[in-house]
Amino acid sequence: MKKTFCYTLILIIALSCSEKKTKTENIIVKNSKSDTVLKTDNGKSENDSDCVFDDNYKKITEEWLNELEIKKYVWDPKTNKATLIYNGDTLTVYKGGCDHFISSVEIKTDIYPNKELDSALIGKINDIACKFKFDNYCKKLIEGRFKKNDNANSSLFLEFEDDDPEDNLVSEGIQILEKEKSTFITISEYYN
Repeated sequence: MKKTFCYTLILIIALSCSEKKTKTENIIVKNSKSDTVLKTDNGKSENDSDCVFDDNYKKITEEWLNELEIKKYVWDPKTNKATLIYNGDTLTVYKGGCDHFISSVEIKTDIYPNKELDSALIGKINDIACKFKFDNYCKKLIEGRFKKNDNANSSLFLEFEDDDPEDNLVSEGIQILEKEKSTFITISEYYN
């Protein structure tokens, strides 16, 4: 009877130890957006997020800026955007996304557009489009290969023809808006 009790006690202790080991093998990791990622025993991760693309805006935007050799910027964690000064203008940039992988640059400048879009403003937009590798806009601005749409709310919208519709890259165009004695220009594109 004593042997049976000892064997039962050893079996219970062994089972409880192996159960503890299994629980500690599951590691919980937090990513920058505070989604819980559970790393299972087989090495695969289960993410609570159903994102198609990487939505770690800070990491992707910083990699983008490093590729462009831009080192001085301020990251805003509330908006997930970087702000920097480039050739005297304030730029707000971000890259990443969940369902769409967006690249966006907003330029705040003191150059006011007129209905004819002067060469200084076109040159500034083209310079930034080329610097940030918006290939569907770069050089097409200087060459005049865009369609200009005037909107009633003091804004212009520049549309560009897509050179490769099969690449899944959607060029949203360039929006130019006059607001508060400044001009705001948004250059953006995304992968669908």
